[in-house]
Amino acid sequence: MQSLDSADVFDAPHSESTSNSDPSLPNDLLCRLGIHGHIGRVRAESADRISRGDRVLCRTDRGVETGWVMARTPSSGNEPDGILLRRFTTEDDLFSRCLKEFSDRAFESCQKWIQENGLADLLLEVEPLMDGKTLYFHFLGEASVMLGSELDRLVEVYQSEVASSQFAKLLEEGCGPGCGTEEKSGCGPSGGACAVCVVASACHKS
Repeated sequence: MQSLDSADVFDAPHSESTSNSDPSLPNDLLCRLGIHGHIGRVRAESADRISRGDRVLCRTDRGVETGWVMARTPSSGNEPDGILLRRFTTEDDLFSRCLKEFSDRAFESCQKWIQENGLADLLLEVEPLMDGKTLYFHFLGEASVMLGSELDRLVEVYQSEVASSQFAKLLEEGCGPGCGTEEKSGCGPSGGACAVCVVASACHKS
């Protein structure tokens, strides 16, 4: 992922109406990605309704994650660090809160295991991605080899908790039989998807 200093972003001339001189190239968004705020270029085929400060859902090499828009910039034509899926919705925010609750439990369990085993590892944060399956454990320095199996176990517990949560059941079941089809209240490609399908769609795309 490209590393840019935030000062380089704000000191450069910028306008929300910035567009490409070459209309064949899409605009890029400079976004803060992940809990450490790495700045990356996110490709936006259509960013007309995206503004600085917006919270967005992106697909990066890590998976489906949250980004915060810092600026719009003409595309360099190079491979981007991610692809814009959409602006964050109310449903995305609810799902994000759900994942944060479960990842906080994983943090507490990992801390307890480290203390019980007398390890010196310092766990800084447990970061969930928006796919409901991926957890990143951030340590100060390299994690002990002994932690490997415990982290695998915690990820399995996390995935199980997310899968069995009420919100995940709504994601799985949607608005009932036929959800996602044209026959079910227009919840299909040409109609407006129901709320829970909106959340699921980004993570289910390959």
